[in-house]
Amino acid sequence: MKKQAFWVLPMAAALALSGCGSSGNESSGSSDGSGAAQEQSTETAALTAEQVSAVVKSLVGDNSKAQVLDGDTIKASLPESKKLIEQMNISPEKCAEFVAQQGTQDLEGTNMAVAIVPGEGMESTTYSVLGYEDSAKLEQAKSMAESKDLQGCDKFTMSMSGQEISASAKVLDASSDADTTIATQTSMTVNGTEVPGGSYQMQGLVGANAVMVVYSGGGDTSEAEVLDKLTGELNKAVAEVKSAA
Repeated sequence: MKKQAFWVLPMAAALALSGCGSSGNESSGSSDGSGAAQEQSTETAALTAEQVSAVVKSLVGDNSKAQVLDGDTIKASLPESKKLIEQMNISPEKCAEFVAQQGTQDLEGTNMAVAIVPGEGMESTTYSVLGYEDSAKLEQAKSMAESKDLQGCDKFTMSMSGQEISASAKVLDASSDADTTIATQTSMTVNGTEVPGGSYQMQGLVGANAVMVVYSGGGDTSEAEVLDKLTGELNKAVAEVKSAA
């Protein structure tokens, strides 16, 4: 299996389980998180394509290992992402639909940029910034973030080309400077071997924008330490978004 495919699979699980992005499914059931969502700010307008790229570049600073993907690059990769996801065997079936939506969602009406910063071994940190010019997609994102609902996909399996991945997730208590915050922890095993540290995701809504920080592969780092790190990084991202807007 290609190295790229190896990383796409667990990231697809992480994104699907984090409850971020748009989805055609309505949220239902009780929340696994605690604390009321803060009132959404309407003062921070959706960032332009140039602004979201500038924000992620600012977040990674002068790190020479950082890979920054602008909106055009992300959109151009969607056909390959769709092809890869179509080759996956995902169970249960409703979670297959959820992953497909996350990996092939229409980005029209949004401006997005992503920065990936590799660390030691399998460790990596990913920053995503998305500006919603489409109000309908913004409302979907708000609904999902506020519900803190994994939509019955707290556990599922994915297999492709001899790789078997099992994933499970839980919603964590978290708060940040964002209008609404949701954090999840995803545990994964690949062919029966646990991925050290799993993956942690923290997403915040800032007016008409979403920011997300994902930390993976930190095997010896405690949950409290990771949440501390993610909160600090998300708060920096929130400040950058507000400044850019």
